[in-house]
Amino acid sequence: MPNSRLIGRCGLYCGACTIYRAYQDGRQFQELLAAKYNCQPEQVRCEGCQVLTESCWGYNCPIVACLRTHGYNFCYECAQWAHRTCEKYARIANSYAGRGEDVYANLLTIQAGHTDEWLQEQEQRWRCTACGQPSAAWDDRCRWCGAIKPNEGKKQAP
Repeated sequence: MPNSRLIGRCGLYCGACTIYRAYQDGRQFQELLAAKYNCQPEQVRCEGCQVLTESCWGYNCPIVACLRTHGYNFCYECAQWAHRTCEKYARIANSYAGRGEDVYANLLTIQAGHTDEWLQEQEQRWRCTACGQPSAAWDDRCRWCGAIKPNEGKKQAP
């Protein structure tokens, strides 16, 4: 059964998030990210958007904070999202489009109630094709085996 905690409120798959992966995959990755973000390794923790607490990294995400302010669980509940006039959402959608993610389409799938299928597809998509281990979306190489990840869906620089 798919892990429903990993349904991103903005349409991202939390299972491919570097913070989530570091928290799940071990102290060494947490320490690496802590050094990158100038924080303590214990602060690099998240269990997914659907179970955020104040101690989770994603709790202060601008999208999550906006949803909390308006009493929404997902961006699709907001009229600005539906009319594509939300600047916060447009920024995140554009940044993730560069790695082949269509968070608008993902949210439409989630809104339509096809979460189990979407989660299964995402879980498979973000696994290394060489060793089968889960990977973070931003990594070009698998942290487990070092295999170069395919550029499926990623925009290529001109």
